[in-house]
Amino acid sequence: VSREGDWRVLASLVPGPGQLLLESASSVVSTGTELKVFRGNFDEGAQLDTCFENMQDATMAFPLAYGYSLVGRVVRVGPAVDEQVWMHRLVFAFAPHGTHTLVSAQSAMLVPDGISAEDACFLPAVETALSLVQDARPTVGETVAVFGQGMIGLLVTAILSASFGSEKIIAVEPNCDRAAVSRRIGAGRVIDPRQPQAFASAEAPDVSIEVSGSASALQAALDHTGRGGRIVLGSWYSGASSGLSLGLAFHRSQLSIKCSQVSQLPADLTARWDKSRRFAEAWRWLRRLRPSTFLTTASLPLSRAQEGYEMLDAGHTLGLQFTYLP
Repeated sequence: VSREGDWRVLASLVPGPGQLLLESASSVVSTGTELKVFRGNFDEGAQLDTCFENMQDATMAFPLAYGYSLVGRVVRVGPAVDEQVWMHRLVFAFAPHGTHTLVSAQSAMLVPDGISAEDACFLPAVETALSLVQDARPTVGETVAVFGQGMIGLLVTAILSASFGSEKIIAVEPNCDRAAVSRRIGAGRVIDPRQPQAFASAEAPDVSIEVSGSASALQAALDHTGRGGRIVLGSWYSGASSGLSLGLAFHRSQLSIKCSQVSQLPADLTARWDKSRRFAEAWRWLRRLRPSTFLTTASLPLSRAQEGYEMLDAGHTLGLQFTYLP
């Protein structure tokens, strides 16, 4: 993809040793990272991604193939792959958007029975939300504010409200459509930060989770989290955070600020948790939440991808899925 909409057709794909050829069924756009890439908010020439084996040698420069939330059906396997295990099965892959893709059988995951392709492609988003909640470590009785109710923020709100109850969960979101979804999935209170004295009557959060990627939302979290509270950052700010006010009030706040990144587990969880356990937990939440029912507000064929990204960029849709099968 290029910012100008240069969508390219790649050569036919033949699986090599240990590989699967997938016919895509559904993929979802990351409304955080992918939108930043679409807007060109990245360091030219930086490594595309350090986590996914098919992107580790690629750099951030247009045109590029990106995306990491794809579900497809196995239509061909390479040498040394067990056909009985993989052929015709629905699998999840950390792979770019495309009608077909080659993936390593070692990195692909079978979609559990009873989970649709439309829900399964939210696996990375649900794992990210779980990671944020694990980093935040809310305890019973604490008030938690979630700044930003995009895809990840809504999933964080849903997991928190289902785990701890709605009463202590505050969502901070200026968009009325997103705010309505937040209320529906369990936020006990939704605050519009644009309103005067928006935070005046709210209990100061013990924990704030900032997932909007907006410097103004980060500033609001810094200003309104209770003294000695914790702030977890789930996004990156593309150099837009230089205007933060970090004066005397911030100095006296005794806040703890933690950057959360889903690629690795927090060090203090690794005695009992690994990535396999967290993926299993993410599948459990996928089955419970069925995220496509409240996050997918636009579903388009890949041929209309430019239109879809522009809709997301303009804020005209909450979540975008690409569909592939007739």
